[in-house]
Amino acid sequence: MKLLNGLEAVLGVVDIVVNWIVGSALLLMTAVLFFNSVGRAFFGASLVGGPALGRLLAIWLCFLGAYLLVRTNRHVAINIVTSLVSDRVARGLAVVTGIVGAVTMGYVGWLGAVFTAKRFAYGQIDPMLDVPIGIFYLPLPIGGFLMSIAFLVVAVKAAIGVDDKSLSEE
Repeated sequence: MKLLNGLEAVLGVVDIVVNWIVGSALLLMTAVLFFNSVGRAFFGASLVGGPALGRLLAIWLCFLGAYLLVRTNRHVAINIVTSLVSDRVARGLAVVTGIVGAVTMGYVGWLGAVFTAKRFAYGQIDPMLDVPIGIFYLPLPIGGFLMSIAFLVVAVKAAIGVDDKSLSEE
């Protein structure tokens, strides 16, 4: 239980950082795309790299936001199944779902890391933003590994029958 509490404390800090990154990315993406559209429509000019920056921020938002959804148990789930079965079976399904999610996202993270490392190694630069192309792919391994850890925590909590309330009370 102490190990789980420690992991939750570490992930709590990660959650705060990721929340700030996701919130900032959403605000910046909205502002860039809004000003780009207004500039094009009314002034005949737009921000150089605006669409590329919007795309980059959307990618970061999706992968880090998915991690936050897993952490808060708001990810895609089929709730009708768990509502029709006993609590024990529902916990078993949560364990299986958590393990499958952890393995799948761990594999996605690993593949993303290999792919991203190759993008950085090739030295390609985005022509509009003048940044390495690898930055566009970096959310894949980061989000994949974070989601893998989050799914693993879901599986462990379900396996030992702990929910977030009882964990914080200890």
